[in-house]
Amino acid sequence: MILVLWSVYGRFFGVYGSVYSFLYVFCFLRLGVYFLLFCGWGSNSKYSLLGAIVLCLRQFLTKCLWIFFGLFFVYIILSYDFSIFFFYQFGFWFLFIRFLFFIGWVYIILSESNRTPFDFSEGESELVSGFNVEYGGGVFSLIFICEYGMIIFLCFFSVLLFFGRSSFFLKFIFLCFCFVWIRCCFPRYRYDFLMNRAWKIILPLSLGFVTLSTVVFFLVF
Repeated sequence: MILVLWSVYGRFFGVYGSVYSFLYVFCFLRLGVYFLLFCGWGSNSKYSLLGAIVLCLRQFLTKCLWIFFGLFFVYIILSYDFSIFFFYQFGFWFLFIRFLFFIGWVYIILSESNRTPFDFSEGESELVSGFNVEYGGGVFSLIFICEYGMIIFLCFFSVLLFFGRSSFFLKFIFLCFCFVWIRCCFPRYRYDFLMNRAWKIILPLSLGFVTLSTVVFFLVF
């Protein structure tokens, strides 16, 4: 799945000009929940399966938030083409006009990538290692290669959406550094706190942005 997602990457730190590239990425990102569920079920262990089920509940929440955040971007640029983001951010980053939106986005990508402070896949109530407790060797390595590949892709995706094309590589490295820095500085969040913040703060915020962008779209066009 990670290799398929990276297929949108093009030369010169750009992206391919497919008119459906944005929709393509969001569709494949949604498949991660099946990966978690099948890993937990395939372990033939009730502890792994329980860890996978709890993770799927959290993934369901983040998927809903991703859809609303994605709709906001689509309404703003009126296209599914990644190259349009570079065109609109020439000389002016979306970060400046959507800072609160960016904070919610960081919250979502940290949860989506299973990183601290939301690394519940590695510590479901300190249940050894969550859904991957029965895996070892090459399979265990593949699971975490996939996880780190997702982190790198989400950093690339975030730079694309909020920071434009100028100095792309430096901003990409900075976001990767922020992932490591957050892991070193913050403890693991409580699961109920994550669900409360997501349902009561991030979800209303995303709905508000989508509603506002929809109203602006109909007033202008």
